Amino acid sequence: MNRAVVILLAFVVCVASVEAQDAQKVVDTYKRNFAIASLDVKIQILQDATTNPNAAAMGPLYEQALEFALDNASLIDTDVRFSQLAAIAAKQVGAINYKDAALSLWRLFPAGANTEALTAAAGALAVVAAGNVDLITNLNRYVDSMNTLYTTGKMPDPAVLSACIQALGALGDPSSFPTLFSAVNLGYSDQITAMARAALLSIKGDLGQMLQEVMRTRPMEEKKLALQMALDNSRLTDDQKGAVAEYALDVGLHTSVPDAPGKATLRDIRFLAASAVAARKRAHASGLMVENLDMTISEYDKNLVDRGRLLDSIAELGAMGTHEAAARLTQYLVLLNSYVEKGKTYDESIMLTLIGSLGTLGDKVAFDDLMYTQYLQYSATVKKAARASLDKLQW
Repeated sequence: MNRAVVILLAFVVCVASVEAQDAQKVVDTYKRNFAIASLDVKIQILQDATTNPNAAAMGPLYEQALEFALDNASLIDTDVRFSQLAAIAAKQVGAINYKDAALSLWRLFPAGANTEALTAAAGALAVVAAGNVDLITNLNRYVDSMNTLYTTGKMPDPAVLSACIQALGALGDPSSFPTLFSAVNLGYSDQITAMARAALLSIKGDLGQMLQEVMRTRPMEEKKLALQMALDNSRLTDDQKGAVAEYALDVGLHTSVPDAPGKATLRDIRFLAASAVAARKRAHASGLMVENLDMTISEYDKNLVDRGRLLDSIAELGAMGTHEAAARLTQYLVLLNSYVEKGKTYDESIMLTLIGSLGTLGDKVAFDDLMYTQYLQYSATVKKAARASLDKLQW
């Protein structure tokens, strides 16, 4: 390397070292003066630090100010000077991205700081909490608590709520998706709802997986909204929509709720999901579709669902194209045939849908019972349908 270049580099390093030392001395002076100053002067020191040429190095001072405010947390909400001090420090922590003060920022929330301090803290966390799983989790939980408060009929601080929602959107962590999804659908003001929607759309990650997480963890009505969002969203491929629908079907079949409204919502989820699974012919979901038919038959017998739901469940299982589906529908045909043998009445629309589905499947497992159907006291229409389905069986 050229000797002149070496000398120049050494000089630059020397100057940088001296400047760093000088900056540290300036910061140390600010910290010392802050420690001994009155409250009003502490605020002036912080304000002065923001305009100092070494402002970017003032992180330790701002952290000191936050800790001072936290030590006097009981006064933050009663003495405006404490909240002003905390707000200035929080804002500057974000401005210089001083990550070492991130935990101090968060501690303002459980400490019960006021609107001014918390909105500033949320804005700073939007910067310094990036990649910090614990802090993002804490912020998610805080917004969840505000969402829960709103469901009880009480309005959380709108300025703080908005700042936290915007922070979660800026951080863009997938773990925030269920929280923001709730905020979008709770019925907040148009302004807050729009903020929550913008934040939700800014989340990066697998949308299908995030919607499944909503269905796994959130209240019943949100599970239904998540499924609807998946099926209507252009960001998801048809296969991804099918995967979400299959997950939702599992949820609808295997979630227990004690109240009638919750059970009704679960049925809505189940029927919407089954329709979507059948439309995409997800053959490996045949087991779930069999369970769906079993549950629907039971509900129909108890007058919990109408005939249309049963017809749909039969046809949707028939669309699966699997032997498992054909075997279950054949069992149902055996049952209905036994009723007719005993002189009971039958529903022609159910018989025609069932026989037609067996014909669509074309599985020879249905041969004996479709043949037998022709010998029982069914209408000519049903017998003709049985004959047509027999002709479709594959050998």
